[in-house]
Amino acid sequence: MTPTPSEEGGRNETKLEAGSLEMEPRLPNNDERAEIDKIKEKYKKPAAGTFLLIFVIINTVMLCVGITTAQDCPINPNIPIYVAVAGALGIVSKLLPFINYKLQWTILEWIAYLLYIVEFAWMIVGSVWIYSIYQPNYSPNEGPYCDKTAYLLAFWLLTINYIYVGLTIVFSCCILCCLLLCVAKVISFCNSIED
Repeated sequence: MTPTPSEEGGRNETKLEAGSLEMEPRLPNNDERAEIDKIKEKYKKPAAGTFLLIFVIINTVMLCVGITTAQDCPINPNIPIYVAVAGALGIVSKLLPFINYKLQWTILEWIAYLLYIVEFAWMIVGSVWIYSIYQPNYSPNEGPYCDKTAYLLAFWLLTINYIYVGLTIVFSCCILCCLLLCVAKVISFCNSIED
Protein backbone atom coordinates (compact mmCIF):
# COMPACT_ATOMS: atom_id res chain seq x y z
CA MET A 1 0.00 0.00 0.00
CA THR A 2 1.30 3.45 -0.97
CA PRO A 3 1.49 6.08 1.75
CA THR A 4 -0.78 9.12 1.44
CA PRO A 5 0.70 12.61 1.51
CA SER A 6 -1.14 13.35 4.75
CA GLU A 7 0.85 10.56 6.42
CA GLU A 8 4.07 12.23 5.32
CA GLY A 9 3.01 15.63 6.66
CA GLY A 10 2.00 17.08 3.26
CA ARG A 11 -0.96 19.41 2.89
CA ASN A 12 -2.28 17.87 -0.35
CA GLU A 13 -5.67 16.21 0.01
CA THR A 14 -4.90 13.58 -2.62
CA LYS A 15 -5.12 10.03 -1.36
CA LEU A 16 -3.28 7.23 -3.08
CA GLU A 17 -4.40 3.79 -2.15
CA ALA A 18 -3.69 0.53 -3.93
CA GLY A 19 -3.22 2.15 -7.35
CA SER A 20 -6.31 4.37 -7.24
CA LEU A 21 -6.29 8.13 -7.33
CA GLU A 22 -8.92 9.94 -5.31
CA MET A 23 -9.11 13.72 -5.33
CA GLU A 24 -11.13 15.85 -3.00
CA PRO A 25 -13.42 18.24 -4.91
CA ARG A 26 -12.66 21.93 -4.61
CA LEU A 27 -14.65 25.04 -5.39
CA PRO A 28 -13.41 27.32 -8.18
CA ASN A 29 -11.61 30.49 -7.16
CA ASN A 30 -12.89 33.96 -8.16
CA ASP A 31 -11.01 34.08 -11.48
CA GLU A 32 -12.25 30.63 -12.47
CA ARG A 33 -15.79 31.52 -11.40
CA ALA A 34 -15.68 34.69 -13.52
CA GLU A 35 -14.52 32.66 -16.53
CA ILE A 36 -17.29 30.12 -15.99
CA ASP A 37 -19.86 32.94 -15.79
CA LYS A 38 -18.56 34.40 -19.07
CA ILE A 39 -18.93 31.05 -20.79
CA LYS A 40 -22.43 30.57 -19.38
CA GLU A 41 -23.45 34.07 -20.50
CA LYS A 42 -22.05 33.48 -23.98
CA TYR A 43 -24.01 30.29 -24.52
CA LYS A 44 -27.23 31.56 -22.91
CA LYS A 45 -28.03 33.69 -25.93
CA PRO A 46 -27.33 31.76 -29.13
CA ALA A 47 -30.58 33.07 -30.60
CA ALA A 48 -29.48 36.67 -30.06
CA GLY A 49 -26.42 36.14 -32.24
CA THR A 50 -28.51 34.42 -34.90
CA PHE A 51 -31.08 37.22 -34.98
CA LEU A 52 -28.31 39.82 -35.05
CA LEU A 53 -26.80 38.11 -38.08
CA ILE A 54 -30.18 37.90 -39.84
CA PHE A 55 -30.95 41.58 -39.18
CA VAL A 56 -27.50 42.69 -40.34
CA ILE A 57 -27.90 40.68 -43.56
CA ILE A 58 -31.38 42.12 -44.20
CA ASN A 59 -30.17 45.67 -43.52
CA THR A 60 -27.14 45.16 -45.76
CA VAL A 61 -29.44 44.00 -48.56
CA MET A 62 -31.60 47.09 -47.99
CA LEU A 63 -28.56 49.36 -48.16
CA CYS A 64 -27.30 47.74 -51.38
CA VAL A 65 -30.72 47.73 -53.08
CA GLY A 66 -31.32 51.36 -52.10
CA ILE A 67 -27.96 52.43 -53.52
CA THR A 68 -28.23 50.43 -56.75
CA THR A 69 -31.81 51.58 -57.49
CA ALA A 70 -31.31 55.23 -56.50
CA GLN A 71 -32.20 56.46 -60.01
CA ASP A 72 -34.88 53.84 -60.74
CA CYS A 73 -37.94 55.30 -59.04
CA PRO A 74 -39.03 58.53 -60.73
CA ILE A 75 -42.58 58.22 -59.35
CA ASN A 76 -41.10 58.91 -55.89
CA PRO A 77 -37.29 59.22 -55.76
CA ASN A 78 -37.44 59.09 -51.96
CA ILE A 79 -38.20 55.35 -51.90
CA PRO A 80 -34.66 54.14 -52.78
CA ILE A 81 -33.29 56.77 -50.39
CA TYR A 82 -35.60 55.43 -47.68
CA VAL A 83 -34.42 51.86 -48.32
CA ALA A 84 -30.71 52.82 -48.26
CA VAL A 85 -30.97 54.99 -45.13
CA ALA A 86 -33.12 52.42 -43.32
CA GLY A 87 -30.50 49.77 -44.14
CA ALA A 88 -27.64 51.93 -42.90
CA LEU A 89 -29.50 52.91 -39.71
CA GLY A 90 -30.39 49.26 -39.14
CA ILE A 91 -26.80 48.09 -39.47
CA VAL A 92 -25.47 50.71 -37.07
CA SER A 93 -28.32 50.33 -34.54
CA LYS A 94 -27.93 46.53 -34.46
CA LEU A 95 -24.13 46.47 -34.20
CA LEU A 96 -23.71 49.34 -31.73
CA PRO A 97 -25.14 47.48 -28.69
CA PHE A 98 -23.07 44.44 -29.64
CA ILE A 99 -19.91 46.58 -29.70
CA ASN A 100 -20.92 48.33 -26.48
CA TYR A 101 -21.36 44.96 -24.73
CA LYS A 102 -17.57 44.83 -24.46
CA LEU A 103 -16.91 48.55 -23.90
CA GLN A 104 -19.80 49.41 -21.54
CA TRP A 105 -19.81 53.11 -22.50
CA THR A 106 -22.88 55.07 -21.44
CA ILE A 107 -22.62 57.40 -24.44
CA LEU A 108 -22.93 54.45 -26.82
CA GLU A 109 -26.09 53.33 -25.01
CA TRP A 110 -27.61 56.78 -25.49
CA ILE A 111 -26.58 56.83 -29.14
CA ALA A 112 -28.22 53.43 -29.62
CA TYR A 113 -31.46 54.66 -28.01
CA LEU A 114 -31.38 57.76 -30.22
CA LEU A 115 -30.88 55.55 -33.28
CA TYR A 116 -33.93 53.46 -32.32
CA ILE A 117 -36.03 56.64 -32.15
CA VAL A 118 -34.66 57.85 -35.50
CA GLU A 119 -35.34 54.40 -37.00
CA PHE A 120 -38.94 54.51 -35.79
CA ALA A 121 -39.45 58.05 -37.15
CA TRP A 122 -37.83 57.02 -40.45
CA MET A 123 -40.20 54.04 -40.62
CA ILE A 124 -43.18 56.39 -40.34
CA VAL A 125 -41.78 58.71 -43.02
CA GLY A 126 -41.11 55.72 -45.28
CA SER A 127 -44.66 54.50 -44.70
CA VAL A 128 -46.05 57.74 -46.08
CA TRP A 129 -43.84 57.54 -49.16
CA ILE A 130 -44.40 53.85 -49.83
CA TYR A 131 -48.04 53.26 -48.95
CA SER A 132 -49.15 56.48 -50.69
CA ILE A 133 -48.25 55.05 -54.11
CA TYR A 134 -49.27 51.45 -53.43
CA GLN A 135 -48.92 49.32 -56.51
CA PRO A 136 -46.90 51.69 -58.62
CA ASN A 137 -46.10 51.08 -62.24
CA TYR A 138 -43.03 48.82 -62.42
CA SER A 139 -42.39 49.24 -66.15
CA PRO A 140 -40.23 52.18 -67.30
CA ASN A 141 -42.08 52.19 -70.65
CA GLU A 142 -45.47 53.09 -69.16
CA GLY A 143 -44.82 56.44 -67.51
CA PRO A 144 -43.65 57.19 -63.96
CA TYR A 145 -42.49 53.97 -62.38
CA CYS A 146 -40.57 52.52 -59.45
CA ASP A 147 -38.11 49.66 -59.44
CA LYS A 148 -40.00 46.55 -58.40
CA THR A 149 -37.26 45.19 -56.13
CA ALA A 150 -36.80 48.44 -54.22
CA TYR A 151 -40.52 49.07 -53.84
CA LEU A 152 -41.51 45.54 -52.81
CA LEU A 153 -38.55 45.22 -50.42
CA ALA A 154 -39.54 48.47 -48.72
CA PHE A 155 -43.26 47.60 -48.75
CA TRP A 156 -42.90 44.13 -47.24
CA LEU A 157 -40.28 45.08 -44.66
CA LEU A 158 -42.47 47.96 -43.48
CA THR A 159 -45.49 45.68 -43.36
CA ILE A 160 -43.57 43.07 -41.37
CA ASN A 161 -42.33 45.80 -39.00
CA TYR A 162 -45.89 46.95 -38.37
CA ILE A 163 -47.06 43.39 -37.78
CA TYR A 164 -44.18 42.90 -35.31
CA VAL A 165 -45.00 46.15 -33.50
CA GLY A 166 -48.70 45.19 -33.36
CA LEU A 167 -47.98 41.71 -32.01
CA THR A 168 -45.59 43.16 -29.43
CA ILE A 169 -48.28 45.56 -28.21
CA VAL A 170 -50.92 42.81 -28.08
CA PHE A 171 -48.56 40.42 -26.28
CA SER A 172 -47.56 43.11 -23.78
CA CYS A 173 -51.22 43.92 -23.10
CA CYS A 174 -51.97 40.22 -22.52
CA ILE A 175 -49.09 39.92 -20.05
CA LEU A 176 -50.23 43.10 -18.28
CA CYS A 177 -53.80 41.77 -18.02
CA CYS A 178 -52.54 38.46 -16.60
CA LEU A 179 -50.41 40.30 -14.03
CA LEU A 180 -53.33 42.51 -13.03
CA LEU A 181 -55.57 39.44 -12.64
CA CYS A 182 -52.94 37.74 -10.48
CA VAL A 183 -52.57 40.85 -8.31
CA ALA A 184 -56.36 41.07 -7.97
CA LYS A 185 -56.51 37.39 -6.93
CA VAL A 186 -53.73 37.87 -4.37
CA ILE A 187 -55.45 40.95 -2.92
CA SER A 188 -58.74 39.07 -2.83
CA PHE A 189 -57.06 36.12 -1.13
CA CYS A 190 -55.37 38.38 1.44
CA ASN A 191 -58.67 40.12 2.18
CA SER A 192 -60.42 36.77 2.68
CA ILE A 193 -57.71 35.68 5.15
CA GLU A 194 -58.13 38.89 7.18
CA ASP A 195 -61.89 38.30 7.47
